[in-house]
Amino acid sequence: MSTPSQVEAAAPVAPRSRRKIIAIGIAFVLILVAIAAAAVYYLTLPPGFSGTIKIGFTISQTGNFNVEGTNSLNGIKTAANWLNSHGGIAVGGKLYNVSLDYYDDQSMQGNIGTLYPRIIQQDGAQFLLAPYSSLLTAPAAPIADQYDRVMLSHGGSSDLIWTQTSRRNLVEVLSSASIYLKGAVDWLKANHPTDKIAALYASDSFSSFATQAALGYAQSLGLTVVYNQSYPLTVTDLSTQLTAAKNAGADDLIGGGHFNDGLLIMNDLKTAWTMPAPKFISLLVAVTEPTFQTQLTNYANYVTGPSQWETVVSYSPSLAQSLSLPWYGPTPAEFTQLYGTLNGGATPGYHAGEAGAALFVLADAIQRANSLNTTDVRAKLGTMHVMNFFGQFQLDSRGLQIAHSMVLVQWQGGVKKVVLPSDVADGTCQYPYTGT
Repeated sequence: MSTPSQVEAAAPVAPRSRRKIIAIGIAFVLILVAIAAAAVYYLTLPPGFSGTIKIGFTISQTGNFNVEGTNSLNGIKTAANWLNSHGGIAVGGKLYNVSLDYYDDQSMQGNIGTLYPRIIQQDGAQFLLAPYSSLLTAPAAPIADQYDRVMLSHGGSSDLIWTQTSRRNLVEVLSSASIYLKGAVDWLKANHPTDKIAALYASDSFSSFATQAALGYAQSLGLTVVYNQSYPLTVTDLSTQLTAAKNAGADDLIGGGHFNDGLLIMNDLKTAWTMPAPKFISLLVAVTEPTFQTQLTNYANYVTGPSQWETVVSYSPSLAQSLSLPWYGPTPAEFTQLYGTLNGGATPGYHAGEAGAALFVLADAIQRANSLNTTDVRAKLGTMHVMNFFGQFQLDSRGLQIAHSMVLVQWQGGVKKVVLPSDVADGTCQYPYTGT
């Protein structure tokens, strides 16, 4: 009797069929991954939010602008914290929380051209903030146009960024460089019109434009300029230039650039411009930073500088109402308190204020446009005349800020005082500078 034959082995799967099965399997896995990613995204959204608006930027956490950049970043984080804790940004009946996507540009122009495309293309940022400084904002601006993203400038104020080339998507939140030193010149004209002025300033576009505009304004008022010299950002000794300014018969010194070179000017003054010291000193940027006084101690007394914003300048919803302007965001006191809570009790300077204000202006514009579309939001920015804790915001046809007001500050007895304009001042300008 014959025995049953053994069960034959299964026929091998054809290579084409195997590839099809593998492809189906991979597609299935990808679908599961996508579903999981979406689930994680929605599960990680804070309660009450329907989505996220990603705002990308670079900031100088290291390099020559690290002091200003770090304080700007802290201001932006404070603004984002306030927005997210107060309902986020409303668009189309939905609430969106704010997500910050940023990189350290190391204060280097060469990093801007690679980091911003990465922020837009790889990270998917929908809106942009500019870097700190005019030096870095200038190369960032055309990228905003190339990739069609609104970009708000909080630390790049050189008029040349807008006037040399048309910028479709770049919007200025702070006052332009051309008026930075106007307050100092006005005070000299009113109080010491026979003083002779020396100008020593960094060669970057912001510092040069701000100082040259001030010198032109001073001469138009009949003031005398006896020294006018720039220096590179990499400078490490300004003794020769300061000695030349003194020898030219200067009574007063204006200029500077940013924190590090402003500090250098003051330190070199100790030896290069021996007593009598300049009677009046007004320097860009550096003077407003608390570490200016911390490092110089008494030598900082009576040094003045322009500021975009100080905590004692009290913009408020009631002031906005009296001017028939809409108000958006926290009061100055609320911003200052939150900033201190998030930064170990620190008080925000104007770099933190202007950077935080940029985010509030953007959020306000998105809500008013009721859209996440670049064209809609940029158009709305162009028609807004509003107020927030930083002051008024309004643009001209180029995207330059035209409504914001600046103040002049002076260190007195280790305390930074607002000395101009008189209607917001908490001190009077002291003269002459004594170096003590």
